[in-house]
Amino acid sequence: MLVQGKVEGQFLKQFVKYQSLGNDFIIFDWFKKPTTFVQEQLKDPQWKAFVLKICDRHFGVGADGVLVITSCPQEGVPEVLIFNADGSNGQTCLNGLRCVAKHLFQEHKFPKQFSIKMSQRMIDCVIETKESVTLIKTNVGVSEYLGEQTIETEAGTFFGYKMSIGNPHFIVFDKKPIEWLLQHGALIESHSAFPHRTNVEFVVPAGKNRYDVTVYERGCGVTLACSSGAAAIMGLLEHLGQIQKGDEIELVMPGGTVIGCVQQDSGITLMADAQYVFHGSI
Repeated sequence: MLVQGKVEGQFLKQFVKYQSLGNDFIIFDWFKKPTTFVQEQLKDPQWKAFVLKICDRHFGVGADGVLVITSCPQEGVPEVLIFNADGSNGQTCLNGLRCVAKHLFQEHKFPKQFSIKMSQRMIDCVIETKESVTLIKTNVGVSEYLGEQTIETEAGTFFGYKMSIGNPHFIVFDKKPIEWLLQHGALIESHSAFPHRTNVEFVVPAGKNRYDVTVYERGCGVTLACSSGAAAIMGLLEHLGQIQKGDEIELVMPGGTVIGCVQQDSGITLMADAQYVFHGSI
C-alpha cells in the first residue's frame, strides 16, 4: 500500500509502465471506466500524495509522471490527464502522449491514425512501423513565441527565449550537462520571472539541422528527454530563421533522438518510438 492512512485496497489499481526517449510514465488505463469512477479517484484528497509516492524511484514504482487515460464524450476521443512526479497537474507531455498512443494502438486496437485530447489540444497521431520498430508521429500544433528574457541566479546570468506549446519553456543556447542541471536547474525553473515555473532547455548545434539538448522539466527535474521542449525548440529555431519550414530536424537528448519538422501550414510534427516496460498492480 503506497498511501499512509488509506484503507487497504482502496487505492489498489492496475497500471502499465511505458517510456519514450527515456522519459518514463505510469499509466492508468481508465478509458472504459465510467466518468464518475475517474472523478472519484482524482478528487480524492490523497491523490497527490499517491502520485508522489508511486513516482518515487526508491519507495515507489518510479516514474517521471503519472498519465490517466479517460474518454472525452464530447469529442468522442481518448483524453490524457497529466500529473507530474511532484504531484502537480501537468499541461502538455508529448513523450507521455506518444506512450499513450502506442498503448491505445496495441491494447485497444485503435487504427493507425487517430486523435488524442491533451489539455485543450487535439493531437493527431499516426503509427508507423519500420523494421519492427513502432514509431509514433504526432502533429502537436503551433508554438507561440513569447519574447526574450534575461534572468539572474546564484548560478549565473542566463539569456534565453520564452516559448509556449501549451506549457511554458525557457530556451537557452548554451551547453549544460546533466550534472550541472541537477545542481542548478531548479534555480531557473522556479525563478520569479516564471510565476508558474517553466521547463528549461539548453541547446547547442551539433551539425546541419541537428542539435544537442539537455532538459530540466517543470515539476519533474532533470529528465532524459522532453518532446514538448523539442516542439518549442523547433518553433523557436524557425522563428529566429535558423531553420526553414519543411526542414527535417534532429534533436538529440540524453534519452534518444526525436525527429521533427515545422510544417508549412499545419503546425509542428514530431516522431520517435515508445516502448512498453512492464505492468502490475498496487
